[in-house]
Amino acid sequence: MKLSNIFTLMLAALIGVSPVFADDAATGATAKAETAAKPAKKAKKAKAKKAAKQPAKKRTLEQEIKVATTPVQYKRHAKRHLEKKAYAEANKDKIKILMLGDSITHQWEYKPAAAAKKKYLDPYGVLNVGCGGDRTQHTLWIIQKSGILELIKPQLVTIMIGTNNRDRYQATAAGVKSIVEEVRKRYPEAKILLYAIFPRGKDNSDARRIKNDKANAEIAKLCDGKDVIWVDIRQKFLTPEGILEKSVMPDLLHPRVSKSYAIWGESLLPYFEKYGK
Repeated sequence: MKLSNIFTLMLAALIGVSPVFADDAATGATAKAETAAKPAKKAKKAKAKKAAKQPAKKRTLEQEIKVATTPVQYKRHAKRHLEKKAYAEANKDKIKILMLGDSITHQWEYKPAAAAKKKYLDPYGVLNVGCGGDRTQHTLWIIQKSGILELIKPQLVTIMIGTNNRDRYQATAAGVKSIVEEVRKRYPEAKILLYAIFPRGKDNSDARRIKNDKANAEIAKLCDGKDVIWVDIRQKFLTPEGILEKSVMPDLLHPRVSKSYAIWGESLLPYFEKYGK
């Protein structure tokens, strides 16, 4: 015990009062402050919880279309974009085919697709800039802002994007339309393979599949069969009853098995043979 506290005890005993030490006073003040702060913290937490439960403000279709057609960088893919840009710079004369899309395209580079990639992609001058999680607005950023497309002059561009878009199907279709227009503007001589958004969900009652099917109906109108070619292989992934089995797409979204990428590869092959060498 501090010497000052011993004297305080002796003095308190003489005059018959309870001693109060500086340490105790400080501790008490801190405890009081913490007690006073608790209701404020609790109220703040309750307010945040209530705000989280509030439904998001519904956007108009016009606003949804604006989102889907405005280039946005997906920051977590910045490293991938830099790597692809460096590859394009080093191989600009060899690249004949550009692949645009989301994780479904990106995963051509994953292990389950390795055998199909070796057969269908590797013999050709392919640059795959598909990025997991991308929506139409992110693909537009790659086209307009990444600097990758300025480095190459492909003869063929494949596009399969839209399943990640969360808004109404009209917005998804508008986003894809913008992508096609931007590609045509940059590469007027190149052919475009525009793929129907792949099926997702267990069956035809799945809400996301229904939305994507409606978007596909609009997207198909962008094709003229000559410069922009519609490729629809959805049924090849499904049973006759429209069931998407996990042996084909384990998560009912990604064709994350070799045989599924082979289905896609077979549809690419005639075009890759013609334009990829």
